[in-house]
Amino acid sequence: MGFKRVLGSGIAGMLCLLPMAWISFQFLGLVSHVTGGLITGVSDLASAFGRSGQIIIFIVGAILGLVMICLFPIHWALIYNPNDIPLLLSLIVPWILCCAITSGLFAHSPRGGFNTSLAIGIGYLLVFVIGYFAISALLSQIGGAAIINSIVTGLTDMPYLLAVITAILEGSLVGAVFGAFVGSLKYNPEEGSDIPKYKDKSFEPEPTLDSFSSFSDKGSEDIFCTNCGAKLKPGDEFCVNCGAKVK
Repeated sequence: MGFKRVLGSGIAGMLCLLPMAWISFQFLGLVSHVTGGLITGVSDLASAFGRSGQIIIFIVGAILGLVMICLFPIHWALIYNPNDIPLLLSLIVPWILCCAITSGLFAHSPRGGFNTSLAIGIGYLLVFVIGYFAISALLSQIGGAAIINSIVTGLTDMPYLLAVITAILEGSLVGAVFGAFVGSLKYNPEEGSDIPKYKDKSFEPEPTLDSFSSFSDKGSEDIFCTNCGAKLKPGDEFCVNCGAKVK
């Protein structure tokens, strides 16, 4: 895949991760599992907002779910909650679905699926790192960076940048495995090959030395008229010189 194609598929994959994060938030209990059951029933708040509640809870759930899967690394779940399989699934499933769907739409080889998945991770890594420095600068008067790091360290036992980098890279690498698999299903080894493909039945290849030799062999025996000695062509029944019948 070219750079522009990888970039485009990466941006599309970043957008695709939002609804996948909402699925984890809404159906896999992401918030409840991450907080150890401290916060539950967040999706039930939709009824408090009336008709627009579903839209609001979708936006909030997608953003909150995205922040959590990009903040809590997979290895954190394996170390601190090794027996909590639902927690592990709520962190991994959004990456798997996102990378598999995006690779299915844009990738045509295992390498393409792998690169597409990494592009999604790198894109979100830039967003969260740049956002960190931007917020830290805006809140510098009250110790913005220190506040962010203290909160994240309390949640993940890691400073913000380390938590974000490991969470996004681990998630995108897990998704890249499935992205590469989906890309392999669409892989065509002949695509992009330098060997010409002649699909037109009317195409006739250029003659080779073998064809010339076989042609010359067929006409190597010269025929002469027994009456006047003139040279004849194969298939002549009468001599073109004297008119005698060819024997």
